Amino acid sequence: MLGVERQNYIIQLLEEKKFLRLNELVGQLRASEATIRRDLNTLERKGRLLRIHGGARLISSVVHEKGMLEKKTLHLKEKQKIAKLASQYLEDGQKIYLDAGTTVEALIPYLKERKNIEIITNGYSHLFHLLGKGIPTYVIAGKVKEKTQSLVGARAVLSLRDFYFDTAFLGANSMNEEGFMTPDPEEAIVKEAVVKRANKSYVLADSSKWEQELGIVFAKRGDVMLITEEDEK
Repeated sequence: MLGVERQNYIIQLLEEKKFLRLNELVGQLRASEATIRRDLNTLERKGRLLRIHGGARLISSVVHEKGMLEKKTLHLKEKQKIAKLASQYLEDGQKIYLDAGTTVEALIPYLKERKNIEIITNGYSHLFHLLGKGIPTYVIAGKVKEKTQSLVGARAVLSLRDFYFDTAFLGANSMNEEGFMTPDPEEAIVKEAVVKRANKSYVLADSSKWEQELGIVFAKRGDVMLITEEDEK
């Protein structure tokens, strides 16, 4: 099969299944893993798909996602419990990454208790709260996603190369025994890059996120620590 034929077939498969793992593509196309990787890289450069941890997804296949204003009204007590539990992992002198999202936002009041910290974030909605507390803050570059008030995409990933984190706090739209997920590929690649650049990463997610509509896995269970309101004693 010629390269162009293989690549067209990959797109056809993705249009049917939305997401495919690398080993699935190798089996379907009966080609080497190296060949499939080259095809995926070519298709990504052409803007046809997005490479995700373990496979690929069509760029256009984004699941419906609630906006920030709607999320702010959901599970408020649970978010407060989670933030309190997460605060025990804050230490003086840390470089801390804060993911966009309302559960992570609930952690911000606890930051004022720590000295000599620096915050790096892709959540521009966090700025008002952080600057109001006088906390040194950096915002990464990226494509503006209005719905989640975040900066995402390849530009955001490139921007992250300038940073390393002692601790990262991330949100998730859903989770299961495999790992933690978000429906948007452009957010997934940012979260995945953060986990790779952090000494320790924590996912803050309430129990309603279990077995929700599946998305793109940005971290496996062993890569991060989950903090949920069910941990409260």
